Amino acid sequence: MSDKNISGAASYEQLDSTRLKSVHSKLAVAEEDAYYNEASINNYGYEIDTEEGYPYPEECEEGFKFCKSKKKPYVQRSRSILEEDAFPEIVLTAAEARKCLNRIGQVGSGLIYAFVQIDIDHRSLTNIEEIINFKYLSFINVSHNNLSLDALDVLRELEYVVVVRADHNNVDSLCLSPMPYLQVLTLNSNRVSSLSGLKQPSLECLELNDNNISSLFQVSSRKYNKNYCNEEIACPNLSTLALSRNALDTVEEFVILSNQLRILYLSYNKITKLNGLGDLQNLSRLHLRGNQISDLDGFTDNLKYLSYLNLRENRLSDVEELNKLVCLKSLKTLVVSDNNFSNISIRSKVLKLLPWLERIDKGTVSKAEYESEKIDENEDQEDEEEE
Repeated sequence: MSDKNISGAASYEQLDSTRLKSVHSKLAVAEEDAYYNEASINNYGYEIDTEEGYPYPEECEEGFKFCKSKKKPYVQRSRSILEEDAFPEIVLTAAEARKCLNRIGQVGSGLIYAFVQIDIDHRSLTNIEEIINFKYLSFINVSHNNLSLDALDVLRELEYVVVVRADHNNVDSLCLSPMPYLQVLTLNSNRVSSLSGLKQPSLECLELNDNNISSLFQVSSRKYNKNYCNEEIACPNLSTLALSRNALDTVEEFVILSNQLRILYLSYNKITKLNGLGDLQNLSRLHLRGNQISDLDGFTDNLKYLSYLNLRENRLSDVEELNKLVCLKSLKTLVVSDNNFSNISIRSKVLKLLPWLERIDKGTVSKAEYESEKIDENEDQEDEEEE
């Protein structure tokens, strides 16, 4: 391979769009964390269930990518107005950018190679305009800097962006210009207050853990720059959404956001009611740990694909509320520990109601346990008939 065929400059022939569309199946998320077991990580960097137990350590089961290395959720970084104004202007230089290019891929007809990945994290940058000189970048990591929305929006000049990681910055809105191939966007620990203005036609995975979100849509009383961004949301392909550790109190708006949602992380919010949940007909995984839920109204047989439900650390106290989960015929894993139930055997109660479960809390349901509960249930029915 000659040096003249390796570059990030803008002089190469146009990249075939079909080649880019196939990138989804080869996302670099698992590759970036190669020291982890690739078999247990899906395309978006979230671990999936295994036969051994929880997909995450107990304190991290809501799915934070950061927990993989830190073993605990990261702490949200907050800034005062004075601190924000005090950020010195730190500009990404051409020399620094070149040092951060670390992956080469085939572009165009496949005979030319160019840099497709850049990692410029932990540099306190406020300006990354230099990045647009590398036109074929697809995987971009600018986490742990001081980037504002305007600073991040220069990525609109890069036509082939697929993954953007911009955690721990100073972004306060999702009004980024649409990027036609963007499929993964992470903005954990920023200052985002709503999802208004989100317009990414190909986006499938969005992480907004540890922000200031109390509503999916911009509160009308707040001032909004209508010339730059309106409040509409256009994200039709969104399937994975992580909003843990925010201030949401309802799930009613999610169906408006996308009817394609399959995986939803809402741990440690302020949710009390689950009205409207049944509208999310494609939901397969739902994390509601650490909320304020006291009843289970909202679950319906419309949730025919829901296989994982985490209700740990809520305010459930009436065991009869569990009867409202009988409609979930595809449910395989249910987590209800650390609620306010009495000392009765919740596991036994759950297994009688939902005999198709494979896991309750941390324990796998064994065949012997299932058979034992089935025998007990038959005996109870016989006693009732005799009476």
